[in-house]
Amino acid sequence: MLRRACHLLALLAFASGAGSAQTTINPDISVIPRFLIVTNDGEHLAEGKRTFSQPDFQFEELEMVIAAYLNPFARADVVLTLPGPDIEAGALGIEELYASVLRGLPLNLNIRLGKYRVDFGKLNMMHPHQWPFITQPLSQERFFGESLNDLGISVSALLPTGDVYSKLTLDVLRGTPIGEATGIEDTTGAKPTYATAGRLMGFFPVGEYADLETGISFYTGIHDPYYRERFWYWNFDFKYKYKPDMYTSLTLQGEFLLNRRTALQDRAFQPFVDENGNPAPRRITSSGAYLYADYQFMKTYSIGARFDWSQSPYSTDDHARALSLFLGYYPVEETLGVRLQYQNTRTEHAGSAQSVNLIALQVMFSLGPHKAHPF
Repeated sequence: MLRRACHLLALLAFASGAGSAQTTINPDISVIPRFLIVTNDGEHLAEGKRTFSQPDFQFEELEMVIAAYLNPFARADVVLTLPGPDIEAGALGIEELYASVLRGLPLNLNIRLGKYRVDFGKLNMMHPHQWPFITQPLSQERFFGESLNDLGISVSALLPTGDVYSKLTLDVLRGTPIGEATGIEDTTGAKPTYATAGRLMGFFPVGEYADLETGISFYTGIHDPYYRERFWYWNFDFKYKYKPDMYTSLTLQGEFLLNRRTALQDRAFQPFVDENGNPAPRRITSSGAYLYADYQFMKTYSIGARFDWSQSPYSTDDHARALSLFLGYYPVEETLGVRLQYQNTRTEHAGSAQSVNLIALQVMFSLGPHKAHPF
């Protein structure tokens, strides 16, 4: 009996990590599925009809997060996703897979290596289940696709700025997502040209109950693999959060993205020409922005609004704007979330305009320590 008791105590100590500073045998594993019920009135506009479609029950995405410390100095993160809407025909893929060295390096540097969401702006680092709304802002969708996610290496360091927490991050990346996101897929078979990115951020208190984070980011690479044309993205972001107590908070967040590029053709591979019909490179400067406010009350409820405006990466004549209203309910704790959103989107292109209304209800939950929505 004593031998069995000692054996049981040893197993419990081993499982809890007592006395071990090495690799975690059982990493943290979380599963976060998102489901959607959505309807819009834009499906029959070509026929001159504006009626809401029958609400469609959709599987939006399943996200699996596997994370653990490799040793006292480094950790590894794996994010697997199963995209919708076909839950049975979808294939599980790797969204992020990287290792991070968090301590032990000269100058207190941090290094991240693998496939990851690039530290560009504020929203790109957040997974969709962490948003207070359902739909992706137009500027992020038009300029990044689903996200700015690439293979690369990232180096970051805290700066000696006194009471202001500030960090500088620099990335060297494989450089393929932007061409794919804006519609030009690389089929040349040539070796990819690297992209580089960086972000400088500062975080400081504003009064007794509020904090403000600001950042400036850049990202540059080749957007057209056929003509090796370069682009530059500049991004300015801020996040203000007022939290007087654990039940109430107000968050204001926004970003402005500026795009500059030289192009010989558009995303449809149509060459740009001058007034005489001769090929002519075009210098394009376009932009996009979003701004949202989210008010949390009674801890489990939230209400907010978001405004989007965005041009196209290849044209200032192709632009869109959207206004969204959203509600959130997170009963008891952050492992379950229900969101309701109304969005009106107006697009204008080639002298024509179209407006679409969307209503969506999202339900998500979390199994494991990675929560569906942080309080």
